[in-house]
Amino acid sequence: MSEATRAWRPTEHGANIGHTSAWMAHRKVALDLHRILNEGDPDRAVMDAPYTVMALRHVLRGVEMTRTHLKTEEARKLLGEALADFDKAVPGGKKARDVIEHFDEYAMGIGNLQQPAVRYAKDRTPDDELSEMFNHRLEWDQLDGERRPVYAAGPFRVDLVAAEEAAFRLVCDAYEALRLDEGNPVPRGWTYEVQRGSLREW
Repeated sequence: MSEATRAWRPTEHGANIGHTSAWMAHRKVALDLHRILNEGDPDRAVMDAPYTVMALRHVLRGVEMTRTHLKTEEARKLLGEALADFDKAVPGGKKARDVIEHFDEYAMGIGNLQQPAVRYAKDRTPDDELSEMFNHRLEWDQLDGERRPVYAAGPFRVDLVAAEEAAFRLVCDAYEALRLDEGNPVPRGWTYEVQRGSLREW
């Protein structure tokens, strides 16, 4: 069988699958943010916001998959730096996602972050005070005169505008890592500038 007619095998394309998954998750984040900022529907904003934070985790998971399946150390290093940049831009994002995803435990005060010394949730004692400390909600902050949606999950706060920006940069970095891995590099940041510019024009 020639290379041209050989069947496409997903197990040989983990890096591309990861990038596509991250890109799709970012689009969910961006669309949610657009609705929250522009549609003026507070009920919908409250419903969208926690799932926006969940979608951020899928962006990370897709990029982590891409990094795992890259062939060159140089490309893996690029994505390692990009993932670290994301963590700096969205501090507490992973923990906020944990509080949202495991709402059944956190509402009872038995989440991993509420009682970390007790390994299993079934061995933890329900606690109303801890439950209240880890409730989650959509809030609004002011930054340089701009009203910004922030999702608070216990002590962890995710600025959704900053998070969308960081997620978009990360997806662009993943694309550049793929190009680098294939021997067709572009300067880091080039994809972000081109894509963000075209989205602004659109």
